[in-house]
Amino acid sequence: MCLLMNISESVLTNGKEQMSSIARKVMPDLDFPEAEKAMLATTKVLIVRHPFERLLSAYRDKLENSVARRDHGTLYFYRKYGRTIVDKYRDKTFTPPPKDQFISNDNEPKPAGIEPTWKEFVNYLIDTDLEIYSDDHWIPYYLYCTPCSLNYTYILKVETLDLDQSLIIEKLNLKNKIHPIHRHKGSQDKLNPSKIYFRQLTQQQISELYNKYKLDFEMFDYSAEIYYSYASDFFQYTDY
Repeated sequence: MCLLMNISESVLTNGKEQMSSIARKVMPDLDFPEAEKAMLATTKVLIVRHPFERLLSAYRDKLENSVARRDHGTLYFYRKYGRTIVDKYRDKTFTPPPKDQFISNDNEPKPAGIEPTWKEFVNYLIDTDLEIYSDDHWIPYYLYCTPCSLNYTYILKVETLDLDQSLIIEKLNLKNKIHPIHRHKGSQDKLNPSKIYFRQLTQQQISELYNKYKLDFEMFDYSAEIYYSYASDFFQYTDY
């Protein structure tokens, strides 16, 4: 959308400003009558991803390290959410997760040690009424994007985005304006972040987290089954 609004590709890929901030500037909020008219006349595209992968991505990008990526708002997220999560869920016997249960980036400064762990963040999500207290990065799709109320023209998935974006560009005759962007895998892509982080959780926690996002799983045909096998107590139970 930013490209269609004449924002150059170099600004989007090399600039320090986040794409969401740029988009809000070129596509400001509309009042209801104008918004309704625009929605009826435009192609509506929703891009979704596996609910658990979305949550883990949000945690790692916004809450795991309050020192690094401050241009992504990490300090803001620590002050608004992280500090409260730690105060509520961290007890005096706390010990940091073992090194095999998180991924560190050697190119970034180390976390300050005050940030919530993945397990603490999950407990927060389980206990919180996400309809009232939430953030765009982890509010369920069914609450935020209202897919049952809005008739999306296309629903794409992050997991198949390389193919999906090419098909959409062709369908909408945008080949002369937009080129598909294919993400090149780096060294960290060889890891399995989900397996690494979900080791911090029990099957009960995974089940409770699933129930919070159950509608998202069902609407977009995602499964949580493999994540139970990552749980810290997987070998104690076989029924889930």
